[in-house]
Amino acid sequence: MKKRMSLLLVVLMLLLIPLAGCQGSGTETTAAATTTAGGTEAATEAASTEPSVLRIGTTSEPDSTSPLIATLSAYSIIANVVYNDLIEYDDNLNPVGGLAESWSVSDDGLTWTYNLRQGVKWFDGEDFTADDVVWTYTTLLAGEFPQSVQLTGITAVTKVDDYTVEMTTEAPKADMESVRVGILPEHIYKDKSIDDLYTFAEETPVGTGIYKLTEWEPGQYLKFEANKDYFGGTPQVDEVIYVIFANTDTLMQALTTGEVDAVTSVASNQVETLAAEDGIEVVQAAGRNWTQLGFNCWDSPDSLGNPLVLDPQIRLACDYAIDKQQIVDLALNGYGIAATSMIPASVGDWHWDPGSEIHNYDPETAKQILEDAGYTDTNGDGIREDANGNPLDFRFAVISSYGEAYIKASAVIQKNLQEIGINTTITTMDGGAQSDLIYEQNFDTDMYLWGWGAELDPSLKLSVMLTDQIGKRSDCFWSNSEYDALYDLQVTQVNRDERINTVHEMQKIVYEEAPYIILYNKDTIEAYRTDKFEGWTKVPSEIGSTISQVNKSL
Repeated sequence: MKKRMSLLLVVLMLLLIPLAGCQGSGTETTAAATTTAGGTEAATEAASTEPSVLRIGTTSEPDSTSPLIATLSAYSIIANVVYNDLIEYDDNLNPVGGLAESWSVSDDGLTWTYNLRQGVKWFDGEDFTADDVVWTYTTLLAGEFPQSVQLTGITAVTKVDDYTVEMTTEAPKADMESVRVGILPEHIYKDKSIDDLYTFAEETPVGTGIYKLTEWEPGQYLKFEANKDYFGGTPQVDEVIYVIFANTDTLMQALTTGEVDAVTSVASNQVETLAAEDGIEVVQAAGRNWTQLGFNCWDSPDSLGNPLVLDPQIRLACDYAIDKQQIVDLALNGYGIAATSMIPASVGDWHWDPGSEIHNYDPETAKQILEDAGYTDTNGDGIREDANGNPLDFRFAVISSYGEAYIKASAVIQKNLQEIGINTTITTMDGGAQSDLIYEQNFDTDMYLWGWGAELDPSLKLSVMLTDQIGKRSDCFWSNSEYDALYDLQVTQVNRDERINTVHEMQKIVYEEAPYIILYNKDTIEAYRTDKFEGWTKVPSEIGSTISQVNKSL
């Protein structure tokens, strides 16, 4: 008998706790499915002694159990079901109460008051109170954690009583309802110093969420068990297991054989084959993500990158030289769109369209930019040099563990750049090795491919490019004072039209200086079996995806 799944799931990458770390094309991560109890069939199943188990296959894995220090997007596997935010999203992507039952803002826009849910329990049985909220927010404000940037502009967090918290901002904060911070248990963390918290992580984290992480075998699986005391209602699914696969080929095989019930991402070259399988449904939606060619923009004596890529004219020439549509056709089999700016078009009016200023594929323009900047091929070897004879010869890091999209994209890029006199040497590696090159080995590469997911509000992803994020969430280590100032401005602009204009200007600066060349927005392609669970629901309505994100508001 199939189990009915009244799933409330949110469109891909609209993370309830947005993450700072990068993610690879084709490996967007998921959160466990949430269901509401009810119905004759559900009641019958509940009486069964056999627990209901949902197995979800993925190729990515979290980097920590701590929301304070996790940076990879795969951390959402844990965060979205173990912890709750003050404010979350409903199935129409509107803000609704999480741990805050209601909230209000003062007439001057400087004081936010949160009325907290009563009767909520931590997994260890302790009561959730205002102390937990105050501790979490003040700790993020006091330290330099990946998520601290979300609290920009907050000056004080105060306990009014056990179930009321006030937050004060130095100016109206336009993105306050979009802050996604998982609340942590003060009674477990309070004796840890800030320095301790940069490394401390619970083996089995204590949260308030709908599922408890009970087992984690690195490289194999994460097992979650239902929180029967969840304040939003008891889930129908007793256990959720994320099975980790080394590559998309074995992941797809596991789905077809029934080893897993759903997969979080389908490789573009496997869509048609999978769709033809009986008992498997493939879901496609516009992705809220982007993949970029990033450059080492770290202007520091410590950088091990080639200093030539610090010249924005070289990066601009690369943008004109790259055939993005060919990358979409070859690397994604057409399941995506060529992109230009940091905020995807699928996010709506926060997206900036360059219009007539677009850098279309134009190798001749690219060559002319390099010529005008003084980069010529003086010895006839096909590689341009600067005035001192230094060749435009760059190391190119490419993650191979994210499927074939990056490999195919890098081949197109290498060929395109060779045609304008820039040589690249590709080195393939896994995601962890690339992260180490950038963050642990003094940025020991010149170019790389990576990607991000976007949220409904643009602040978090725009913050990636801030100067104060160098060595933290920034993966290109670019710095621009005008961009930094505009970021601070847009956070305070409560007039939406004014804020949109500022956000557009920020994206234009990135486009023109090209620390990132935004290559494409990849479609969300998921799949699930129809022979075990039913009731999979797209959110929002018919345009969303199904598996990738839990909506915890029941």
